[in-house]
Amino acid sequence: MTDTIVPQLIFTLNVAWEIASRESPDYDLVVYFIQQAIQAAQEEALRHGTVIASEGKSELQ
Repeated sequence: MTDTIVPQLIFTLNVAWEIASRESPDYDLVVYFIQQAIQAAQEEALRHGTVIASEGKSELQ
């Protein structure tokens, strides 16, 4: 992954996490998998020397 794609991927996964976490408990597994994908993307970024600021998940308005 390139340096510009990783931050975009993490941002998009965070948005997906926010949306899924607002849904019914049926989405708990989806939320879990999104969290795992966010963690994997952050670890991949670190392996390539890209530091991703871990921002708190903002509330969607």
